[in-house]
Amino acid sequence: MIRHFLSRTFLLLMVAGCFVGTAAAQEDSIYSFQGDAAVVSKYIWRGQRLTNDWSLQPAVTMGVGGFSFNAWGTIDLAAVNPGDSLPIGGMGADGLKGKFSEIDYTFSYEHAFESVTASGGAIFYTFPERSAALPSTTEVYGKVTLDSVPLTPFAALYVDVDQTNASSTGSNGLYVQFGASHSLPLNNDIFESLDISGTISFVNGGFTKYYYGGLDDAGPHDSSFTVALPIKISDNWSATGFVTYSALLGNSIRQSQYQDPRVATKPTGASYADTVWGGFSVSLSF
Repeated sequence: MIRHFLSRTFLLLMVAGCFVGTAAAQEDSIYSFQGDAAVVSKYIWRGQRLTNDWSLQPAVTMGVGGFSFNAWGTIDLAAVNPGDSLPIGGMGADGLKGKFSEIDYTFSYEHAFESVTASGGAIFYTFPERSAALPSTTEVYGKVTLDSVPLTPFAALYVDVDQTNASSTGSNGLYVQFGASHSLPLNNDIFESLDISGTISFVNGGFTKYYYGGLDDAGPHDSSFTVALPIKISDNWSATGFVTYSALLGNSIRQSQYQDPRVATKPTGASYADTVWGGFSVSLSF
């Protein structure tokens, strides 16, 4: 019942976003709206390969002034992940194919100062079809971006205030990320720039104990490098193609990485700890 409620709620938010978008289209409106639909070759979260095949990832963001609400989901497009009723390796024909394996809700506030942008909020992670193995959890976060510094560096801190603390570890999971980005201008009406970005992240023992089955390995966790090509379609429509290299850091974390349940003879987890993946997204914004 809960999984159907979450899926329907997500779809209702997409419809509600269309009405917000109509209001946002009015000149000088304090409202904003953005709808996105992305197709990605693999679903990677903080370096971890969660879906080892194609996924569809719709999202809607509605804003009022500096406040915003985002709903994001991922749908498996292949029979990769099992649901609550099927154990790993026992997915049958479809697994979670065509279903929401995750839906996240984010409430945030952002304010731009003269040369710094600060934001913060809360993220609610839900897993409609995998709640037995992956219970819902909540993070609070803060992020600071230095807008006037070359490469526009940022630092962000995410603190799990729910499942990591409630588990046997008794320690809140911390995830710290540093990153930078740069746009190379292109002399083209459609392809205006080539965007390059990179990140490196660190975690504490509370994070690894919860997400890696008791592993206590604080330190570097993952890094990524992305090349993206934004495409301008019209004033409201845009698209982006991108390619990303993601890597888990630290031998213990790499060995504990997800392994594709479709592979009968599984290699070590480290074989899945480096991933080249990409995708294409379309956005409508007002």
